[in-house]
Amino acid sequence: MQEYFIEHPVAVGDIIELPEDKAHHAFNVLRLHHETVRLVYDGTAYFAEVYREGKRGLAKILSEDPNINELPADVTLCMALIRREKFELVLQKATELGISRIVPFVSSRCVAKDRQERAEKVMARRKAIVVEAAEQCKRNRIPELVEPVKLSELSRFRSDVNLAAYEKAGASALRLKDVLPASSVTAVIGPEGGFSEVEIEELSQNGFQPVTLGNRILRAETAAYYLCSVIGELCQ
Repeated sequence: MQEYFIEHPVAVGDIIELPEDKAHHAFNVLRLHHETVRLVYDGTAYFAEVYREGKRGLAKILSEDPNINELPADVTLCMALIRREKFELVLQKATELGISRIVPFVSSRCVAKDRQERAEKVMARRKAIVVEAAEQCKRNRIPELVEPVKLSELSRFRSDVNLAAYEKAGASALRLKDVLPASSVTAVIGPEGGFSEVEIEELSQNGFQPVTLGNRILRAETAAYYLCSVIGELCQ
């Protein structure tokens, strides 16, 4: 069943006109005709029948969907900017895994850098990826996607539990199971080259506990998938 996020409140029995982009997708791409879709407004989902009336795409609200497909914990992923294709895949998978907020950031070993002249276009593309992923996995909310920040600004996004994945944390370092579950979690993942010792010290001073993800050295994007998956499981 297709899902679309809508921007205006609705009630059972309403007939609404679908926005042009969603109508195009429903009728020209998916070829839907008097079929049921899931519409979501502000966390509440509804089942609706979509159909054409002339050139307009309409949806009749049939009933409310009681299912809330969100994690019970509020999870923020602070992800260093990595190469474009891999970063976009992290956005997609983190959204599918239930993350509430995604905070891109720049650190000293980031290979990828957002160019100022392209920032607006890049942000629009990233938001579209997040929305599409949220619709695909039937979420009730679109994760917040923050404009890229500096590593020193990550303290603005702290939660009840704050973690920084560090490949040199050592065998005696904290593991995820030592600090979870929690009602809110912020997890920080470094770039392809990892964090410098100075950066880990700065994160520690700002309340982020270094954690190990095991004995193997993971790629940045793999570490993100692993963290999101395990946090989601331990915080259920």
